[in-house]
Amino acid sequence: MRASSEPGMRLAGLAPEPGGSGGGSADLKQSEGPWTHAAGAVVELRSDTNASLGQLESAHSGVDTNTEGLETTAALSAVLYSWQQRLKTVRDEAGNLETPLRQVAKDHGELENRQRAKFSALAPTPATGDSGAHKAGE
Repeated sequence: MRASSEPGMRLAGLAPEPGGSGGGSADLKQSEGPWTHAAGAVVELRSDTNASLGQLESAHSGVDTNTEGLETTAALSAVLYSWQQRLKTVRDEAGNLETPLRQVAKDHGELENRQRAKFSALAPTPATGDSGAHKAGE
């Protein structure tokens, strides 16, 4: 068995190291931050994509009438249509992701609070005199 000062895995049921904030590793902390950030990113993506669609349509306004009779007009129209469809798909998918991402953030936050309460209930209280420094085999 490793001494508590050696690096390695620490169990949540063990007492915290002196000066530490808890029995578990900070590397294992769950946070809703990334999910909330992702939801904000898809809102921004949806808005930016919608603005790009407007700019694309505006930039191509009048192309058909100003280039009538040129062979490139049909190709340009096909490219415009293709990009419009792609951008609409991205915009719509971003719109569909916001609510589920926010729900995951909420669910993870609630899970974190439930788990914290369960671990707190298992932790020995200082009044019992139990240092929590049990070793395997005792």
